[in-house]
Amino acid sequence: MNEQKSYEHLISEISELKQRIAELEKSNIKGEKAKKEVQKSYEFLTLFEEFPALIWRANLDAECDYFNKNWLAFTGKSMAQEVGDGWTKGIHPEDFDNCLDIYLTAFKARKSFRMEYRLLHHTGEYRWILDLGMPFYDFNNNFKGYIGSCYDITDQKELVKQLEQSLDEKEILLKEIHHRVKNNLMIISSLLNLQSGYIKDKESQDIFKESQNRARSMALIHERLYQSSDLKKLDFSEYITSLATELFHTYVADPSLIKLQINVDNIFLDINTAIPLGLIVNELITNSLKHAFPNGRKGKINIEFHEKGENCEFTVKDNGIGFPKDIDYKKTESLGLQIVTNLTDQIDGNIEKLDTNPGTEFKINFKEVEV
Repeated sequence: MNEQKSYEHLISEISELKQRIAELEKSNIKGEKAKKEVQKSYEFLTLFEEFPALIWRANLDAECDYFNKNWLAFTGKSMAQEVGDGWTKGIHPEDFDNCLDIYLTAFKARKSFRMEYRLLHHTGEYRWILDLGMPFYDFNNNFKGYIGSCYDITDQKELVKQLEQSLDEKEILLKEIHHRVKNNLMIISSLLNLQSGYIKDKESQDIFKESQNRARSMALIHERLYQSSDLKKLDFSEYITSLATELFHTYVADPSLIKLQINVDNIFLDINTAIPLGLIVNELITNSLKHAFPNGRKGKINIEFHEKGENCEFTVKDNGIGFPKDIDYKKTESLGLQIVTNLTDQIDGNIEKLDTNPGTEFKINFKEVEV
């Protein structure tokens, strides 16, 4: 019955347009433009009725005066029930104010609009609608009202919701993984610390202590990632500051003797770069803290991390006793420097040692590669 009323309304309007066309055909040449306008309205109206989208039309008073058969089939209502402001009764109460505000604001400004709202379906459920409205004009560029096309996007909305839920679940899982890895590394660090308590030899104790700090340096990365909103990128400047401060308090018995200066840019690194670079940072800072200032010697350590064009540059510089002249840092038996050399290759970086007289400077240049 509703569909029948829709067609009756359409037939009536088309009949009126045909009658106007016939009258204009009898008029003089001045009526040709008006005749074309009416003919165009007739063609448009026929097209709208068969168009697969839900079509509506509004007059100069912003009141809807036409809905195509797809709209009426969707709502299950008649043309008489929908025209005017009748269609607004089907808008979900939570969407009503926002929907009308967008519609009336656009109408007043004569601008196109795009909005989403829930519309009551003939089954009794609300379904999400994407409504695209635009003003239309006659041949004399006079504003005539609005035409809108609507699309049921409920399925797309549900898919997006499912994807967001899936991403949230994966984010929680990744956070849990980082948290557990951090805990496991801290357990390893604690076990090394406990084991070192049974060792009397000073050199062996130092080995355990260094291994303990390496585990802690990796644990700190996973802790930062666990606390971060980005589970793949790490604020490495913050990491350097935390690690350097922790190592300083571990190795320096008298903080008044050595000054630690940290100057780092806010640079975020991918986890695949951050973990090996974190171990490099640990080894170079530890090396300066342990060996640059023997026998209560005073001095300072400068730590810098900056962007240099497309590259990143990490530097540890001290004014201590300097690196032994007869030792090649790339071929030394020192495990720490072997780690630095190997991991620098792993991140496709370059390592450079400079004798600063007094002191030593290690500089790592690398370009982060996105994985």
